[in-house]
Amino acid sequence: MIVFRMHGVSRDVFDSTGSFLQPGRWHPRGTHVIYAAEHASLAVLETLIHAGGHKIPPRAITRIEIPDNLSIESAAWMEMPASQEFGERWVKEARSAVLRVPSIAVNRMESNFVLNPRHPDFARIQHADPEEFVFNPRFLLLSQ
Repeated sequence: MIVFRMHGVSRDVFDSTGSFLQPGRWHPRGTHVIYAAEHASLAVLETLIHAGGHKIPPRAITRIEIPDNLSIESAAWMEMPASQEFGERWVKEARSAVLRVPSIAVNRMESNFVLNPRHPDFARIQHADPEEFVFNPRFLLLSQ
């Protein structure tokens, strides 16, 4: 399966520093995880949402390949803080290297993926070279 991660151009696609410093829907602060999206368009939409109308620094998008025989756990939608508690337990218990979660950005009709870089199977997840991503200027008009 191919998923997509949007990240800073100077950051490695598997850099989990941001999740360690800032909490997210599926993890509390102090937890190393990596978020990816089911589609490139969802990765773009998630980035725009999280920018909150602020200027978006230069970005890259990277294709990530999750092997078909790698176990993926799925989580049902839940509100915070329950989702953060669930994600923290999932990481600590090392139940799988990948957690499929619903994306609220598209009314839970598509999925995001949370990767656990400390899981033994994480080493099996590969990625392509990052590609510079330039936002269509019409997206930025939406935030004005």
